[in-house]
Amino acid sequence: MKKFTKHNLATTPEKSLPSLEAAAQAFGFIPNLLGYMSESPFLLNGYLHLFNQIEHTDLTPLEQQVVMMTLNRYHECRYCMADHTQMAEMQGLDMKVINAIRDDGPLQDPKLATLRAFTLKMAEQRGVVSQTLVDAFFNAGYSQQNALEVIAAIAMKVMSNYTNHLAGTEIDGASMSKRWSPITER
Repeated sequence: MKKFTKHNLATTPEKSLPSLEAAAQAFGFIPNLLGYMSESPFLLNGYLHLFNQIEHTDLTPLEQQVVMMTLNRYHECRYCMADHTQMAEMQGLDMKVINAIRDDGPLQDPKLATLRAFTLKMAEQRGVVSQTLVDAFFNAGYSQQNALEVIAAIAMKVMSNYTNHLAGTEIDGASMSKRWSPITER
């Protein structure tokens, strides 16, 4: 099997260079995920655009992490789970919630539990969900905008999670101490 190329600033395709330079400046290094993604400027730029837009959703930072970590767990993405655990800690988010998602445990907050259930069913069932689930999502206080934001987050996580699986992305940076493995392997 051919290994995927993890690019750096000297080897990346020209159309990926501006995005990779911006990422290196923002993070202080080039995350391995972005090094692999840069082989395709289309993938890299699309992913970074969505990644940079997630903070502009109507979802709180904690809700954003609930969505992204739920998808990381569902896709069994070790790299992104470690990375989002690190980001959640840096944002000062509730580690009980973060650990419950990592371990597939119950969420005590009913609104967050509904968000996680909605996100998971949207991914599992490829957007074909029951009206009962949609009604529960709205009754929990979420909006149509939030439902559509979950779809955008799913698209973003497919880009990163699938790239990590295909390339075998190695965990890097501060996320190394946040390693995670799927429950099926524990």
